[in-house]
Amino acid sequence: MFIIDRYDKALKKVSKKSKKVVRRKSNQQSKSRKSVFIRFLFWFIPGLGIGLFVPWYFYLQFLVNSLFVEYHWSIPSSIYARELSLYDGKNISQAEIKHELKQLGYKKVASPNEIGEYALYNNHFEIFSKGFRFLDKTEKPARVGFDVKKGSITGMNKPIARLEPLLIGHFYSSQFENRQPIPLNQIPNTMVKGLQAIEDRSFKHHGGVDLLGILRAVVKNLFAGKVVQGGSTITQQLVKNRLHYRAKSWIRKANEAVAALMLERKLDKGQILETYFNEIYWGQKGSIAIHGVKQAAQFYFSKQPKQLSIAEQALLIGIVKGPSWYHPVKQKTRATKRRNVVLNAWYETSVITKKQWQQAKNTSIKVQLNTEFANQQYQDFTDLVKQQLSQTFTNDNLNQQGLRIFTTLNPFVQSQLVKTLSTQTDKLAKGVQSSAVVSHAKTGEIMAIKGAKTKTSFYNRALLSKRQIGSLIKPFVYLAALEQLDDFNMDSMVNDSPLKIQTKRGEYWRPKNYDGKSMGLISANTALVKSRNQATVELGLQVGVKQFVNFLDRLGLNVNRSNHPSVFLGATELTPLEVTNLFIILASNAQQKQLLAIKYVTDNNNQLLGKLKKSNNLSLNSRSILSINAALHQVTMQGTAAKLSSNYGFENLYGKTGTTNQGKNSWYVGYDNNYLATFWVGKDNNTATNLTGSSGALVLWADWYQRISQP
Repeated sequence: MFIIDRYDKALKKVSKKSKKVVRRKSNQQSKSRKSVFIRFLFWFIPGLGIGLFVPWYFYLQFLVNSLFVEYHWSIPSSIYARELSLYDGKNISQAEIKHELKQLGYKKVASPNEIGEYALYNNHFEIFSKGFRFLDKTEKPARVGFDVKKGSITGMNKPIARLEPLLIGHFYSSQFENRQPIPLNQIPNTMVKGLQAIEDRSFKHHGGVDLLGILRAVVKNLFAGKVVQGGSTITQQLVKNRLHYRAKSWIRKANEAVAALMLERKLDKGQILETYFNEIYWGQKGSIAIHGVKQAAQFYFSKQPKQLSIAEQALLIGIVKGPSWYHPVKQKTRATKRRNVVLNAWYETSVITKKQWQQAKNTSIKVQLNTEFANQQYQDFTDLVKQQLSQTFTNDNLNQQGLRIFTTLNPFVQSQLVKTLSTQTDKLAKGVQSSAVVSHAKTGEIMAIKGAKTKTSFYNRALLSKRQIGSLIKPFVYLAALEQLDDFNMDSMVNDSPLKIQTKRGEYWRPKNYDGKSMGLISANTALVKSRNQATVELGLQVGVKQFVNFLDRLGLNVNRSNHPSVFLGATELTPLEVTNLFIILASNAQQKQLLAIKYVTDNNNQLLGKLKKSNNLSLNSRSILSINAALHQVTMQGTAAKLSSNYGFENLYGKTGTTNQGKNSWYVGYDNNYLATFWVGKDNNTATNLTGSSGALVLWADWYQRISQP
């Protein structure tokens, strides 16, 4: 027993030692594993941080460089109407001047003391002009006074004055952002300081992120129980706006903060403020987004930034917080309160004096939204402008490089044309459409275009719709005869009798007069005045079909190369624009053969890029032109357009009606010494209207002419 006992004790000792050894080894292994894990964490966590932070850092660096440092604004091209020059002896009506001032955003007052105001006392105008940077020089704001009597300016207080041209449209990029960047020195100092006073008072002292500002905002928001103040700096707001962040998150905030710190190292404070003023969103007009202080001043007040009053500046700075929420027209009360908050902050920080503060707070908000930003009234004309520019400038040039395109459009003439087509077309017949083109009778400068009876033309018929022109071609048949036939003049006799002309083997063409009758031998002048078909074809055959087509080519008209004699009666299709381009030869006494819509184009720095030249004179006999014009004057007195004198009392007019079979196309082209206008009426499906040139298009022409002739 003793031996066994000792053996058991020895065995237990060995067992205890083994367990200690095992335990010791286990502890050592555990410590080793912990050491490895700690070393893993020591290297992995920093590595992970570096792996995530470095790409993020360089990504933000890339964004800051590409979106700010190397960024190029996408600036839409601006399209302007013709400039309005005022001088003694200028023929213009009071109605046109008042319309122009209204379109330019001038305010009618008892006594004009500020830029952009005017007064009218009986026949006397007093205008405080806004000034403009023209190609030849910059016109400064000035007081202009003159009288308008019997459609003419007298008593000007200076030799000549120019009002700024009306901005009638833009060529936008796909983002539809309306922006015209300007340097910081063109922004009122009160706005520059005032922005900092209301948005970021520590702007000059922080490096992009204001930690104290964030703490103040947090404390105020906690005490208020809601968000009443933000902690974002101007730099952070700029970053947020350019990055187009919408969702609120800590990641977004972190991106803004780091990007703002980077941006402050890339740009100085002045550059950041300038970028902010040119970038920030100020409102919306239809699909057009208003960006930048220059466009905001134009949109809300029709002024340049430097011309804004203290109250107007404060309103703009105030609505930056929420252009829709503080809309000065739709939410006038709310916008007024916000403006006054801004004015209070400006007074507290000595941006403005007490007198300025009191005066501005007592000023009511007077906003008249500028319609130019989404105005479709001039879309048909800008279609033509783009068409004429397409051969010289690319879409990128037009949409992004801020070109300034100065055109020939007359806003008053255009407005009267729109009124005529929209109010009178449906009175002519059911389901008809209309279009028209107006140019200056001597220079060929296009004053107005309308492609539909509706205010917005979804299809520009003036440029795109080719329709048979009928009797409009007849004056050029007689002009060709005067130019090419020996011993022919408008007193020569032509035969207005039935004709049977073989066109193909076994096929004959028998032209008829509109009244179904024949007059026999008559003078060429009578044949043209009475628009006799048979006499015209008979004379045209003497000229020859081929020779007549070549003559039209010489005039710049490319017609269908047909050998059919129906070409003498207008069996060719033209647009209203092409018809007007043909008649400018007669209206200008052959001094002009091409219509013009663009005067010149400059870049964003006002450097001339191109100027359209007027075409050379045509080598036509001046006596031939005078003879045709004499006949076209008689057309308006005793011919197919006689109602212009008998019904409307118009004098000294020239014109020609045109009608195709069943009245599918009703045309009238008329002109005096100032205006040349082509009107068309018909149906888009080219079915009958039962209208003639006299009962359709001429009625519209007369209504429009009456409107522009009013004093």
